[in-house]
Amino acid sequence: MLNKKPHALHTLLETRFALEALAHLSSKPLERLLPVGDGHPVLVIPAFLTSDILTASLRHSLATLGYNPHPWKLGVNTGLHQHKLNALQHRLAAIVRQHGQKVTLVGWSLGGLYARALAALDPENVRQVVTLGSPFAIPDTDSSGVQIFVGRAFSLLNGSGEDPMLKQPELWQTTPTVPCSNIFTQRDGVVHWHYCVDEKRAQSENIRVPGSHVGLTHNPAVLYLLADRLKQPENAWRPFLASGWHEQRLFDNRTCATAIAMTDTTNPASPVPA
Repeated sequence: MLNKKPHALHTLLETRFALEALAHLSSKPLERLLPVGDGHPVLVIPAFLTSDILTASLRHSLATLGYNPHPWKLGVNTGLHQHKLNALQHRLAAIVRQHGQKVTLVGWSLGGLYARALAALDPENVRQVVTLGSPFAIPDTDSSGVQIFVGRAFSLLNGSGEDPMLKQPELWQTTPTVPCSNIFTQRDGVVHWHYCVDEKRAQSENIRVPGSHVGLTHNPAVLYLLADRLKQPENAWRPFLASGWHEQRLFDNRTCATAIAMTDTTNPASPVPA
C-alpha cells in the first residue's frame, strides 16, 4: 500500500493556478474550435472547501460547447456527508427528469468522490464520470496522501468519523460500472497523484495533464479533454487516444503504469480527500 504525500515543491507551485486562470480566460475565443456537444446535462461537483463559485467558469465553458451544465447547489463542500450525498441523489434524479437524459458527472478533487459514489448508487442515471484530481484511492484517515493543512482541515470538519458516508468507502474506491475518466496532474501539490488513478478496466481510464491541482477547473488542457470525452455518443464510450505529437506530449500517460497497485483493497477505510 502506498503512503505518499505531495512533493513540497509541487505544493509551493500551486500558486501558479492564477496563471492557469489567465490562460483559461485568454483561450476562451478558441473554445469555438472544440467539438460541439449534444446538449446532454452535466452535473459539476466542487472540491473540498470550495463551492459552485469556483466551478462557474468551467460550467460556462461547457455551456458554450453546447451542454447543459448544473451546479451542485449545496454550498461549500465541507467533506463527506451522508445528507449531502442524499441531496445529490435527489438532485441527480431531478436533472434526469428535467432533461429526459442520463447525466455526466464531473467531480473536482473531493467532488470526484461524490461523483463516483453517485455512479455506484444510481448507475441508471449516470452517463459517465469524469474526476479531476480526485484522491479516491487514499486508503485511510491517517494517510499522508494530501497536503498537511488540507488534511487537518478535513479532520477538523469530519474528525468524528461517525458520518454514515465515511463508513462506505467502497462507494468511491470501487471502479464505477459506467465509463470513468480520471484526469490528474503528476505535479499535484494538494494530493499525491498516485491516489487519483484507477485500475485499468474496460470502461475506466487515467489521463495526465500538466498544471496544478487548484487550477484544474481553469486548465485549458482539461477543457480540451472534457470536450473530447463528453462528445462521445451514449453507450459508445471509448478510451482517449492521443493523436499527433502535440497530444502525445501533453497527455503522456506512461507514468500511470507505476500507480495501479496503489490501494489495499482488502481493508479499505475512509480517506482524507482534498
